Amino acid sequence: MADDMSSLLSLEEELTCSICLSPFESPVTTPCGHNFCRGCLDLIWRDSEQTGLGFNCPQCRSHFVTKPELRKNTVLDAVVDKFKLKSKADIFSNVTTTTKTEPEAAPIKCDACMGGKACKTCLTCMASYCVEHVRPHLENPVFATHQLREPLADLQERICLDHSKIMEFFCIQHRRCICSFCLQQEHKDCMSCTPDKQRILQESDLKMKLSQLDVMIEMTQSALSQMKEQQLVLKASTTNRKRELEMVYRQIREMLDRDEQQAMKSVEKEEEAPQSRLFSMMKKFNQNMEEMSGARDRITRLLAQTQSLAFLQVMLL
Repeated sequence: MADDMSSLLSLEEELTCSICLSPFESPVTTPCGHNFCRGCLDLIWRDSEQTGLGFNCPQCRSHFVTKPELRKNTVLDAVVDKFKLKSKADIFSNVTTTTKTEPEAAPIKCDACMGGKACKTCLTCMASYCVEHVRPHLENPVFATHQLREPLADLQERICLDHSKIMEFFCIQHRRCICSFCLQQEHKDCMSCTPDKQRILQESDLKMKLSQLDVMIEMTQSALSQMKEQQLVLKASTTNRKRELEMVYRQIREMLDRDEQQAMKSVEKEEEAPQSRLFSMMKKFNQNMEEMSGARDRITRLLAQTQSLAFLQVMLL
């Protein structure tokens, strides 16, 4: 069953109009070999016909001075009809089996009943349907041209606000997702690609930046490691310098202590001779105590002398 679905999806891409992104409806072929729905191509070329600037192929941009004569591709139309019948049967079979065997963590609700689990999303109706409400799309020919996909949780985010179409392209110049109508109108001269391809390019660019960041982070970590090593070396050098200074100042203090002790001893030695002389003098003073007592009166009278000249003459006697 999985192989059949893969084959159908692969074939569906070949049988899908690049303008409406739906299976061909009355397909016509341009002179450059590309196929489109007649209605889609007439709608795109309607503006070109009014401007008189010629006509461009919506897919390869081939230019035609006059409007090409378009004939229905009957072979392709028959293949599309057979594909629609086959895809309806296989899709319905796949819906009734996978919805019972493949539980989802966050199921998408049916937009019709607002309660059932959606099994398909219609890109034409812009809505999701459960097994019961998707039946009209599978059985009623009115919905034959509608596109059914696996349930899309972000359907509203994929819709172009200007044309209410699924944004299947990415405009490189304006860096935004666009729909097929945008691509044929205001973005017709822009370079475009699929969102998946653009994501691959951006992922490649991000991976390159990530690689560069890894290299820069590694270099920064290496620089930080070197700085930490230098910090340790500087700290060790400072510690050693402090120890050297402590040793120098300790030696200076020891030298000063020795000098102080020597100076004190020298002073003590110098004091011995005056002490001896003072002792002799004190002995002599004791002997002359009586004479000094007698001289007290004379000194007292001398001190009472008011004339400085007379005072000095007495002192010099």
